[in-house]
Amino acid sequence: MTKKYSELIPGLPNDVGACILSKVPYSHHGRLKATCKAWKAVLSSESFVGSLKKRNHLLCIFPQDPSIASPFLFDPTALAWCPLPPMPCNPNVYGLCNFSALALGSHLYVLGGSLFDTRSFPINRPSPSSAAFRFTLHDFSWHPIAPMLSPRGSFACAALPRAHSILVAGGGSRHTMFAAAGSRIRSVERYDVRADRWLPMDPLPGFRAGCVGFLARRGTEFWVVGGYGESRTISGVFPVDEYYRDAVAVGVDGGAWRELGDMWGHGQRVRVGKIVVIDDDDDDSACPRLFMLDGNEILRSRTVIKGLVK
Repeated sequence: MTKKYSELIPGLPNDVGACILSKVPYSHHGRLKATCKAWKAVLSSESFVGSLKKRNHLLCIFPQDPSIASPFLFDPTALAWCPLPPMPCNPNVYGLCNFSALALGSHLYVLGGSLFDTRSFPINRPSPSSAAFRFTLHDFSWHPIAPMLSPRGSFACAALPRAHSILVAGGGSRHTMFAAAGSRIRSVERYDVRADRWLPMDPLPGFRAGCVGFLARRGTEFWVVGGYGESRTISGVFPVDEYYRDAVAVGVDGGAWRELGDMWGHGQRVRVGKIVVIDDDDDDSACPRLFMLDGNEILRSRTVIKGLVK
């Protein structure tokens, strides 16, 4: 670092200077980069951002369509907020929602979603999106990546840090403006970060959208929980979703999907709420524990097969 940059802080070795700069919350890095070229070079380097990731946790919040309204990063340690630049905007589409956002390495990914396209007919019918974008922390900018093979919103997804991959499953075209209707798919894909390429995998056992995905058993399995598939109508007019009460799982390296059975106890809600998963790192065979927000109550899974309890 001494040879590459000029003196970061007068009178101190550059390694010590970089260590001091690393203590500054990420939300203030934009202002620090304007101090001098040396500080900008250090704060923008991938190695520096990578070292920050090991010591800090950042939360990203999307108030609404990220191509119109800026997302925000929150540093819980420093209690500091930092606005991100909006995603690249397509003038032909609007109202993006039900997209998935996840972190992998020092990058933030925004995948798919449901939106309205002014080039489609009828114009008020939402369409699923296959677009995918990556936000890079070290240069603070968005970049488009290869689009998914199948457009989708309201789908299950999970990051595979060790394999530098992302898994997506199911989804459809459901928009938040509509309580029902929309398409459903069962396709599953895997994104290779290094090759910037999506690869097809064995599809889900059935059509499933509005589902939640996560890794289980120390990152060796991909679980897809809940969601809706077929729909029916009341009095032949009002569409109503048929929600799934089960979960399915597959190995992260591929293979056949297996059914996990009914995971909602009798009388419990069927529609999936916000879920947090805790895996047992010491027991590969143990089922992960699920915590779901249901209104003002939190449901906890005793085991996934036996259902949830309050």
